[in-house]
Amino acid sequence: MTTRDALPGGHPHRDATSADVAPLVEHFFRHESAHLVSQLCRRFGMAQLEAAEDAVQSALEQAMLHWPRRGPPANPAGWLHQVARRSLIDTLRHRRVIENAVPLLHQDDSVDTLDDDWQAQARLPDSLLHMMFVCCHPALDRRTQLALTLKILCGFGVREVAAGLLQREEAVKKRLQRGRARLKSLAIELELPADDELPPRLDAIHHALYLMFNEGYSASSGTVPIHDDICEEATRLCHLIACHPIATPATHALLALMLCHAARIGSRTNDHGDTLLLEEQDRSSWDRGLIEQGRLWLQRSGLPSSRYHLEAAIALLHCQARSTQDTDWSTIANLYKQLLAFSDSPLYRLNRALALAEAGEPARAAALLDTIATDATLGEYHLLASARGRVLEKLGRPDAACDAYREAAAIARADHARAVLERHIKRLSH
Repeated sequence: MTTRDALPGGHPHRDATSADVAPLVEHFFRHESAHLVSQLCRRFGMAQLEAAEDAVQSALEQAMLHWPRRGPPANPAGWLHQVARRSLIDTLRHRRVIENAVPLLHQDDSVDTLDDDWQAQARLPDSLLHMMFVCCHPALDRRTQLALTLKILCGFGVREVAAGLLQREEAVKKRLQRGRARLKSLAIELELPADDELPPRLDAIHHALYLMFNEGYSASSGTVPIHDDICEEATRLCHLIACHPIATPATHALLALMLCHAARIGSRTNDHGDTLLLEEQDRSSWDRGLIEQGRLWLQRSGLPSSRYHLEAAIALLHCQARSTQDTDWSTIANLYKQLLAFSDSPLYRLNRALALAEAGEPARAAALLDTIATDATLGEYHLLASARGRVLEKLGRPDAACDAYREAAAIARADHARAVLERHIKRLSH
């Protein structure tokens, strides 16, 4: 009997529509997919990573198909676990690669008899972190480590991974394929590496959590501007590492950065779901408790020794300023200059230009933007054109600013980003 022949029971008396079910399935895709993949890999081995991913995807598709008709089950996570496990067993049986998996089909598959301990909070972080360390294996290059981690553990699509890495989607697809094949060829087990193997991988994990939080904080595509659940998960995992002996000052600084940004999430959209710019936000609604936690973690991290220290310092300056005009933009511009010593990122140069413009130096800002105008990594994104529009406004050239905003809106991938740009155009056109 296959997965499609017998699905764990739902609630036939409940009436649900696809619109009702879609957010629930997306929630479990974001939060349970990594855990399901890690559980399946623990049982069947890392060699079955790709098959495990396919099985989890199949389970989510089954949820979209059956839950609208039958209603979500009492234990949605358990339902997905059961269906994914059965699907993987079917695949492996057909491949005839693990004969000892077949008897598992005859176990009691009732969701009601599942041991719910597998999804207890105490175990979830371990599985996710184990998978993170596996995906960040030193035999893989950094971008492949990040691509695998974001795709497998964070539930990101290829477009979101590409946006985070500033790469083309086709390049990311090939990178993921090669990465999976490399992990399989290494016959890696899903075990936490030895203590002396952790430090070389921790930097990549920091980077992955950083990109995960960023995608939640400002979605690179789609209609929803902020996924606070993704931000919360990235912060939780970072906090877990920060409280572990393997933590470094960079871990503490990264956590400080996340907390300072998380403090402002509630004020970044209005009641209609529209994105609010920094100058439009109600600062009285910012979570002062989170800001103070961020300040303490940054203090604990010591002298700046990573880019996360400097970014957290920038975020804290924003949180402590009484208004946009009161913000110490000159110090922020200088911090971005220091960040370029850690990474010559076009995004750092772009943000430094914006800070210079706000600090009253729009001419310097325009010259800096000109130096990155031909950067291939930004060519497909709206950020550069949008920044140019902001700087042109500061230079007193509203018509040219409108043209830059129109250029940005034409290539913006997210509806919320396009809406902000259209507001700028409307404001300057009157």
